[in-house]
Amino acid sequence: MFFRILALAFLLITCCLSVNNSTAVAYEELNEGSAKKSRSASCVVGRTAPPIGFWTWPANASVNIYLREPDFSTSDVSAVKVAVENWDATATETGSNVRFVFHGLTRELRNAQGEMTILRQAVFNKTQRHRALLEAHSRQQDQFIDYALMLVDPSVRDPGMLTNVVAHEIGHSLGLLDCYKCDSRSTAMGLLKAGDESNGMEGPTFCDRLEVMAAYQGLKPRSPLIAAAK
Repeated sequence: MFFRILALAFLLITCCLSVNNSTAVAYEELNEGSAKKSRSASCVVGRTAPPIGFWTWPANASVNIYLREPDFSTSDVSAVKVAVENWDATATETGSNVRFVFHGLTRELRNAQGEMTILRQAVFNKTQRHRALLEAHSRQQDQFIDYALMLVDPSVRDPGMLTNVVAHEIGHSLGLLDCYKCDSRSTAMGLLKAGDESNGMEGPTFCDRLEVMAAYQGLKPRSPLIAAAK
């Protein structure tokens, strides 16, 4: 009898533990879902998230990025690599599946399919105050990017600032627009500071990733290129 009572008690304890564990798992899932909803609700276009509408790389594109010499040197490579790798890491999450591969220095302006060359050019003025510009090229004139140039103002010398502008311009190539009124550090598409001061944005924020996802969900497939009849 003693052993039967002991066994019954053990069974009751095991059942209680099982119920408690199931409850704990469900509670964790509920908290995780609430956190995701909360983070999504915090992304407000124009305040903490950028609007969308710029040209984009085609979905599933592979983009090869280069720094032109002598505009840039080996000392600039690591600063650019940070921004490129941070965006590349979001390819699956955003649904764009656009992969960015940084190849370092080049002597050429590259214009093959899926290539982007970063070079220096004076773009800053007191009215618009851009520190860099993305020059996108579409051979089919359909707002899908075939190749691009990233023009970085000579005033951008600080490595951290170079990371900021590269992260910002790559965001443009994925459909994100500027958001100069967005809260500080809420998006890589916010206002950049002086040419010698980093704003700390080395890649996309959670809100940036959500907006890229929205941009690519709304894209129509690119029409196949039809050769002209001879």
